Amino acid sequence: MTVTGFSKWIAVAVLAAAMAGNAVAAEKQPDGLPVEHVKRLMQYHDALQKLDDSEQARGIYRSATLWGPNYPKLRVCFFDGSQALRDVVAKVASEWEAENNSIRFDFGKPGKRRSCNLDSDMQIRVSFSKEGYWSHIGQNSVIFAAQNEPSLNLEGFMDIAPSNLSKYAHSTIRHEFGHALGIDHEHQNPAGGCDNEYNWKRVYSYLQGPPNNWPKETIDWNLRQASGEDIQTTKFDRKSVMIYQFPADFYRKGAKSKCFVPDKNTRISGGDRTLIAIMYPSDAASRLASFKETRAKFEAIWKKGDKKTTKGVMFDAVKAFFDNPGTKDAPAQED
Repeated sequence: MTVTGFSKWIAVAVLAAAMAGNAVAAEKQPDGLPVEHVKRLMQYHDALQKLDDSEQARGIYRSATLWGPNYPKLRVCFFDGSQALRDVVAKVASEWEAENNSIRFDFGKPGKRRSCNLDSDMQIRVSFSKEGYWSHIGQNSVIFAAQNEPSLNLEGFMDIAPSNLSKYAHSTIRHEFGHALGIDHEHQNPAGGCDNEYNWKRVYSYLQGPPNNWPKETIDWNLRQASGEDIQTTKFDRKSVMIYQFPADFYRKGAKSKCFVPDKNTRISGGDRTLIAIMYPSDAASRLASFKETRAKFEAIWKKGDKKTTKGVMFDAVKAFFDNPGTKDAPAQED
């Protein structure tokens, strides 16, 4: 599983796992980030490419999206949805929390889950009314999306009684919150080699046509192998909740492909849990040391720039990613 692989555009590859089953022709695949968000990310990416386009630098760019130790908890709010639905999302997403990692979510109290407003900063802002299933990667949700904009979307969940949400809906929640924590798609892991496994003619033919109508760029950003020198990796994991599930004919070797998943993975795998523990160790000193190392490397790259090379970014990336106050002083689970 790739932690720091650079997926061509930093953090643009943020689509949820495909929800299609065997009847692919009748199913719509998830949509990407809103166009205006992508434009912001592209400006930032272009500036970074001018500063340092090396493989090692790409890995550092990717590491910067992880939530630092100044975030002992990630505050989550909802723009819409009933309290019953919010409770379901909170319960399922909280499965990422474990004793061997330091990830902790703050959704507000059960039955009184927090609504989004502009009075305080929220790291993850959930909507059910935008198009598609998507999430920003890690800290990009507070840097490339405003507080009045969703950072994670679960289209259509309000149309279903919370108690009737399927295991596939639950897996989508797990997948999107995996992105919100900073995890990329598993099928883009260089260790998996899925790039060479796909029947690209079939992939493009299906995804470019209705009802998806994806441009080639969107397909590539979400399926093509991530590039960049990987600082932290685990082995390729076919059981990951972060991998796409497609029919056998999407692969050159059909069902024999090592990247083929016969049915959508609905649970956080052991590999997923190993990965999140590496990204966010329970030991505070280890998490702080990793954060400081990434900051120093990122700052060295950023200092190579001038007003010309960073034109269009419109913010100090070092300050934005590494010097924000975080949630150390934020009240816990207020009404």
